Amino acid sequence: MRKSPVIYGKMALRRLLLRSSLLMLAVSFLAACSARGTAPLPVTPLQPGGVASLPRVALFDLAPPKCKGQKTTKNYASLTVTLSSQGGSFCIPAYGGYGGSVKYPSASPSVKLTIISSTKNYNHQPHLGKGIAIFYLQLAISSGTTFGQNGGAGGGLTSQKIVPKNAYTAYGQATVFGVKVNFGPCYAIATKGKYGGVIGGIGSLLKGQNIPVAAKGVIELYFGRQSGTKC
Repeated sequence: MRKSPVIYGKMALRRLLLRSSLLMLAVSFLAACSARGTAPLPVTPLQPGGVASLPRVALFDLAPPKCKGQKTTKNYASLTVTLSSQGGSFCIPAYGGYGGSVKYPSASPSVKLTIISSTKNYNHQPHLGKGIAIFYLQLAISSGTTFGQNGGAGGGLTSQKIVPKNAYTAYGQATVFGVKVNFGPCYAIATKGKYGGVIGGIGSLLKGQNIPVAAKGVIELYFGRQSGTKC
């Protein structure tokens, strides 16, 4: 016996309502995960008819957050902070998927520091290590200061592009009275963090450094262990 058009209509309506309910459930689940800050589900290749925007939404949450007050351009991100005479940590301006924080030793006296993050050598920084630097952290100190010996672990540069358990090396160079002074290098083994791999101990390059006047410098990060000194 053939089913009447009315029965067919009811069945089609039920199927449509079921699809709509499942779609709303999926959207609500993604929104709830985002609100709780949980890690996104592994991204798998899209099936025919899949929603192309979903992988982008999942990956967006993996980027380190921007620093409060940072300014971002097409080549870099920048931030100005005040270094404490007690020591502390400053935020790394988020750029190109990198971000995080740096723990620094005491600065006597307290001075202002401008930090510039970039992933490309857009303004002719020195080539301090072997290979191509994966990240540049430019520093400009407003006046002379002396850094203490109390810097240590804590914070770190983080990114999905940094691989946990791999070694990375930090090199530094400052320009004082027109003279270039190298400091470092030191290496660190990346650990795993909320936003990807983490390279800690970068601020240890500042330990015991005496900066007599306003100066500029750069810290560059390279892949691999290129030094026998640990950060």
